[in-house]
Amino acid sequence: MLSTFALPPDLTMTSVGVVAETSRDLALDSDIVLNASGLTAPDLSVLQLIESLRAEARLHGGDIRLAAPADDILSALLRRAGFTEAMTPDDNAFWFHGVPLQ
Repeated sequence: MLSTFALPPDLTMTSVGVVAETSRDLALDSDIVLNASGLTAPDLSVLQLIESLRAEARLHGGDIRLAAPADDILSALLRRAGFTEAMTPDDNAFWFHGVPLQ
């Protein structure tokens, strides 16, 4: 089963817990298309949530992908957090749909 899940635009550490529970349940039951394009001011908890969902999906034989490549806001957060320094081809395919980083 394929589910689409949109992250709330104002998702941050203060609200990530509720979203984590809902999205984790989806990751156990289906493949997920995650819409992260509307995030306005994400923090590290958002990256932790997404990476946790990726791990859950892999563990249970599911698939998770972003509906669109990481936008400027999410890309900037990935850079600040050091994710782009050690990005594997699989990570690049997930976060940027395979488009080389500039």
